[in-house]
Amino acid sequence: MSPSLIGVGILQAVLYLLFIRAADLYEREPLRYVVAVFVWGFTVAVVIALVFNTLASMTLSAMVGSQAANVVTSVVVAPVVEESAKGLALAIIFAIAYIVGRRGGEVEFSGVMDGIVYGSAVGFGFAIAEDILYYAQFGAETFIVRRIFGGFGHAAFTSLTGIGIGLTTWVRYRALKVILPILGLLAAMMLHSIFNLTATLFGPVAYAVMLLVLLVYFALIIIWLGVERRTIRSELRDEVGAGVITPNEYQILPTYFRRKAYYLGLFFTGRLPTWSRAHRLHRTAVDLAFTKRLARNNHAEPQRLRTQKLRGRIRDIRASASTARL
Repeated sequence: MSPSLIGVGILQAVLYLLFIRAADLYEREPLRYVVAVFVWGFTVAVVIALVFNTLASMTLSAMVGSQAANVVTSVVVAPVVEESAKGLALAIIFAIAYIVGRRGGEVEFSGVMDGIVYGSAVGFGFAIAEDILYYAQFGAETFIVRRIFGGFGHAAFTSLTGIGIGLTTWVRYRALKVILPILGLLAAMMLHSIFNLTATLFGPVAYAVMLLVLLVYFALIIIWLGVERRTIRSELRDEVGAGVITPNEYQILPTYFRRKAYYLGLFFTGRLPTWSRAHRLHRTAVDLAFTKRLARNNHAEPQRLRTQKLRGRIRDIRASASTARL
């Protein structure tokens, strides 16, 4: 095994991770949580999958023969075991984020995009560890092919579990808060099983299926970013009338690239204090928009209190700018 080739594969997985996190344009997830689920996928999830898949394969081999056992393990057992092992990391991170943020009303794991980021993170970690194991068994060519064509596979599967968990904060009814994560996990298992079945029956044709999966994966990202943009626009509209947000800020806040252009203009004209304050104010305003939406969906008193705190923080940032000019 080539350490340099493995190093390139790990670097590729890390770059994928950073890319998906950066795709969350409006409210990026804390890096400590994202890295934690990536490491879980690289270590704990792989160990769980290796143990249970091996036990299942050995048991089935004694009953139906090795060839049939390999097919059943790949198509039935592996998707259930692996998606459960990866999904457990998402459940733990969601619980931690919920407990930490409950007092202040801050929700770090909420919505489709957050689910995609966390699901992808654990998937990227799992995929590179699995590919290293395949490298040890089948050689460098298998490792390279899997890295080129399958690097996003586990990320796409487990994103469905993440979406199910993330949507629980966007629905009001308790039954849906239980049903959605279960549906997400079942969908991840089913999609994983379909891919493995296609690979078993048709070999490389499975990567054509993977291409379709990835198209849907990226379409979901684009669609949800549109939902978040509309949320920012609708939730901050009345903040303009209340004097919390200026009309100019309201125009640029929903559009990520207009905000970035504004920041670059401040930076390259040397207005660094203004650049720093604008970053803080805009992040707080976006947080305010999403917090208002969640408070409306869940009738959550902590989030209502947090909206008041966020409005006060925006006024404080604006007051600090006025003081700095004196």
